Amino acid sequence: MSMLGLTLAYLRQRPLTTLLNTLLLALGVATVVALLLFAAQLRDRLARDAKGIELVVGAKGSPLQLVLSAVYHADIPTGNIRIDDAEALLSHPQVRLAVPLALGDSIQGLRIVGTDHRYPALYGAALDAGRLWQAPFEATLGATAARRLGLTVGDHFESAHGLAPGGPGHDEHYQVVGILTPTGTVIDRLVLTAVESVWEAHADHPLAPGEEAREITALLLAFTSPIAAMTLPRAINQTTPMMAASPAFETARLFALLGVGLDMLYGFGALLIASAGLGLLVALGNALERRRADLALLRCLGAPPRWILGQLMLEGLLLTAAGLLLGLLLGHAAVELLGRLLPQARDLGLSGALVLRDELWLVAGALALGALAALPAAWRAYRSDVARTLAIG
Repeated sequence: MSMLGLTLAYLRQRPLTTLLNTLLLALGVATVVALLLFAAQLRDRLARDAKGIELVVGAKGSPLQLVLSAVYHADIPTGNIRIDDAEALLSHPQVRLAVPLALGDSIQGLRIVGTDHRYPALYGAALDAGRLWQAPFEATLGATAARRLGLTVGDHFESAHGLAPGGPGHDEHYQVVGILTPTGTVIDRLVLTAVESVWEAHADHPLAPGEEAREITALLLAFTSPIAAMTLPRAINQTTPMMAASPAFETARLFALLGVGLDMLYGFGALLIASAGLGLLVALGNALERRRADLALLRCLGAPPRWILGQLMLEGLLLTAAGLLLGLLLGHAAVELLGRLLPQARDLGLSGALVLRDELWLVAGALALGALAALPAAWRAYRSDVARTLAIG
């Protein structure tokens, strides 16, 4: 019988132990793989959503909240800024690009964003049907927004006040004039219109008695030079009633906050993998005790010590490889399932089809752990005294 055939026969003799060790390792690997996939795709999505945006200017408050609301549309804005204050930045010599955003309304939980045509250009969004908005209360829908709302070019809809589902409705009717192609960015789930649409929709809700609501929520800026990135944010924060926040800095801070929870989950996965390695060590040690006579007989039949060592090492590696393969499949399948079932995961574009380079390190580490777990039993078998083993029986 070949070494592989003998090893498989030994594994079949203890199916429960084999299954438990395999499942324990698979759960640990699946946990780590799922976290790697989630973190990598979240980081990639955040980078794509903020591409080309070097600074966000809005009302004073939390910089992270400002970035989350204006760039990722995932939080409530810190407030509004007067158009008079914002206009100074629109023509600032250190500003290469300034895109206004006016928020406040939604439809079925999807945000209506008052802006100009530079906003879809920022994400390289092309038209799938129709055209971009021109007049107030014309709307161009992102691909995901159009699909969820079931709207096509020529349809009409009413907006709701506020950014959460269930807000009071407005009397104004929007007309869909265009639909964008999918971009894999935040713009896919937005309803885009002119800033004037938001102003007119809120004309009955002035800031103060006798004052018209001519405000915007935020400005998305790009600089003309690296020097501007160093000087302009400080000038805005210190000399204007507005606040400047860097998407790159705030995203890094967000990942630092998320990292605490992710590290705990990574640690849990690593603990499961280490427990599987310990279980494999114990299982192979027990198997060696039960099989001492068989191995001694093989030695008598001419099997060299290195063959015995190799057989036990192969057994450990086969168990590790089975758990590793099952864990990789489970991890990718779990992420794919979440990406299909959860709306938030679909918005993120979460997919289990992605293969990461970090998974190669995980595979190498798990196989090394399996080899280390098998080594003590294999070495003991290699050094065993055949005559004494047969005498004991």
